Amino acid sequence: MKIPLNLQDNSYLCSPMKKIATVILAAAAAIAANATDSVEWLETNHNFGAFDENMGRVSTVFHFVNTGSEPVSIVAARASCGCTAPQYDRAPIAPGDTGAITVTYDPAGRPGRFSKYVAVDLSYEASRQKLTIEGTVVGSSASVAQQYPAECTSMLRLARGAAMMGDVVKGQLKTLFLKAYNSSHDSISPSVSNLPKYVDVTVAPERVAPGEQCSFIFYFRSDRCPLYGLVSDTLYVSPDPLSSTICPLPLTALVNEDFTRLTPKQLAKSPLIHIADPSADFGTFSIAAATMTRTVEIANMGKSTLDIRRVYTVTPGVTATIDRTAIKPGKKASITISVQPDKLEGALLNARISVISNDPTHPVTNIRAVGTIER
Repeated sequence: MKIPLNLQDNSYLCSPMKKIATVILAAAAAIAANATDSVEWLETNHNFGAFDENMGRVSTVFHFVNTGSEPVSIVAARASCGCTAPQYDRAPIAPGDTGAITVTYDPAGRPGRFSKYVAVDLSYEASRQKLTIEGTVVGSSASVAQQYPAECTSMLRLARGAAMMGDVVKGQLKTLFLKAYNSSHDSISPSVSNLPKYVDVTVAPERVAPGEQCSFIFYFRSDRCPLYGLVSDTLYVSPDPLSSTICPLPLTALVNEDFTRLTPKQLAKSPLIHIADPSADFGTFSIAAATMTRTVEIANMGKSTLDIRRVYTVTPGVTATIDRTAIKPGKKASITISVQPDKLEGALLNARISVISNDPTHPVTNIRAVGTIER
């Protein structure tokens, strides 16, 4: 009787030793399949609270338990900044044992609230864990004075003593951030008053804890500003509604006309300002002299109307006015410069009068008023 041959089953060819080896390999594969790598972190966030910068470095320890069936180890830990340093042991942690990583923060020169993290990688895939530390550094007097040199009041210090907006294109919005620091031992709610209609301010956060920072956010809306050239205002900062102390905060901006959209054809037909003698010499005069005046003529040498946006000076005791603000091609206008000697400072008169116009090639033209003062 013949035994049928099953081509799909060749087990009859295996020796007893080969069968044993096959069983061992299968058992090993099953064990490997059931092995797990996992850990459980006991804490992933630590808040140091508020502490003095003079305390120096502060540290905390994050622990994890190896809940898997295989040893694990820390292979890398990377901090989000140089002020934060992780320390750890690379030795494997057996199943059921506890591992740890120490995270240290250096507050030197860093007053205010902080939030940093350390990314930790273990010896198995998809193991990355972000450990976060946070707190508030109550800065030393030297550190606070370095980062916030402008003392607004005893409760509030500013990074700068003025809100300088810089150049602002007419019709556009300019934003400025001014950082501040609560140098008191109480929470405060700073505010800004005496705002012109073209300036808005918000404070973030609205409530500032002791030793923490905030930002004054200034919005300069040039479309609401009636002036061109230098714009100067004085705002008032209050550290808190319950405080009777306020401090002045100068705000400056330089508003410029936007000529970037003019076509070559429009530029060719634009106005052209011309001042034959851009100076006014008052000679030598006594401090007790009466108000003196000089006249300077300007002409429009272009092909369209010259619009004078503004004529001004920032020199005390000196004023300037113009007799017409729309000058047709080929026509002239007169600028009268007045000097009040008793309001001048120093021994020399050297005032700059700025003439702002719609001439795209010379949007700002300067006239000098000079003289010598006898005191």
